Amino acid sequence: MNARDLVSNLLTIDGGDRKLRDLVTLHTVDALACLAAGAGATEGSSLLAFYRGTGAGDAVSSAASASTVIRFTEWDAIHVPSCATPDAMAVPAALIFAQDYEIYVKAVAAGHAVGIALSEAVGGVSALPETWPGLFAAPAVAAVSAAIALGLPDEQVAQALVLSMAGSSGRNGRPSGMPSARWLVIGEATLKGIRAALAAKAGIKGDLELLSPGWMKGQAAAAIALKTGHVDPLAITRVGMKPFVSARQGANAIQVFRHLLEKGVDPEAVDSIEVFLPPVASPVASRPLVAEDRLSTIAHLGLQLGIAAFEPARLMDVDRARPFSAEVMAFAKRVRITADTTLAGEGWPARVVVTEKGQVREGTWPQVCGEDAQAMLGRKIESLPATTAQQLQRLKAAFADADPTAVQEARNLLMKFTDASFPRSEAA
Repeated sequence: MNARDLVSNLLTIDGGDRKLRDLVTLHTVDALACLAAGAGATEGSSLLAFYRGTGAGDAVSSAASASTVIRFTEWDAIHVPSCATPDAMAVPAALIFAQDYEIYVKAVAAGHAVGIALSEAVGGVSALPETWPGLFAAPAVAAVSAAIALGLPDEQVAQALVLSMAGSSGRNGRPSGMPSARWLVIGEATLKGIRAALAAKAGIKGDLELLSPGWMKGQAAAAIALKTGHVDPLAITRVGMKPFVSARQGANAIQVFRHLLEKGVDPEAVDSIEVFLPPVASPVASRPLVAEDRLSTIAHLGLQLGIAAFEPARLMDVDRARPFSAEVMAFAKRVRITADTTLAGEGWPARVVVTEKGQVREGTWPQVCGEDAQAMLGRKIESLPATTAQQLQRLKAAFADADPTAVQEARNLLMKFTDASFPRSEAA
């Protein structure tokens, strides 16, 4: 399809709409909180150092490094059906260019709209593991967010989109080791997207027919033809925040178990736990545990429930560098994951059955009311060191008051959190 048609839906985004502004504020502060937390982790600080060493500290390199670290945390917001995580690219790309609050809101919302459309069209969760939808769409998120933040006309926004997607595939393999290319590719995709926007501004032309049905099908077997109607200007409303550092596949089960603990379950007396997850979510949550592998400790649901039981503060531990207690490791062995085809819904619902001294208790999540995003963000901010938390709370208030300096303040925090002078002890 023609990229002009794809971006035409973005014209309806109203950067002055109060509900949209509040939502963009929430996602902005959440992304910056993730950045501050990730900057204090061993791997996060190594990735930031790489970009500082190769980018001479310029704003574009800072945006790319911020994207890398926000995504690295596995604490950033996600659109579950498409596996898109557009905050990590949209917020930094828009922040470094936007000079106007309403333009910033529109830029972030537009980046989400295009990113989710592309991630869904390439197959979403069905495209995994060969194609990573979030990586596939990442250049487009950054390009569109940057182009709109720069105030480019629609024709150049369309050019930025196709310039960013040329050569993209979303295939990253399974990088191992630390620092990992799993995260580096996100920063590089953001860098490519921003440079595509700058190239479009300079008048460089791409192929506006690039995103054809045939091209999409070549990216993944599950891909479908991209249509104008796939671009939802309010797609950001469907992107949910993560309450913990976790694989999203298991987050609802952690919520269930925490709720049962609050209701009186004694972790010392638990005999066994069976967790029922949708078939699409169970493989990640049930991967074998490798205690020395950070991602394994984040994905392994048994370990995460053990952490919730005995070291709950470490559900917000991005680094995962310290070993977990013997109680946590032993508890992890009591958890069994079962794929349940009756669990439906795009939020990957979970049911947890706890056997405690022969008695059975169970719960499900999401509950009817779910969990308030503001409350989740509040806990995330509170988990950070006092100085950082205060800065983020001030930023949140500035956005809420429509302070014209809020975007500049957010940009300053992004630059601060990616700077070498931001100490690990302050972020960790």
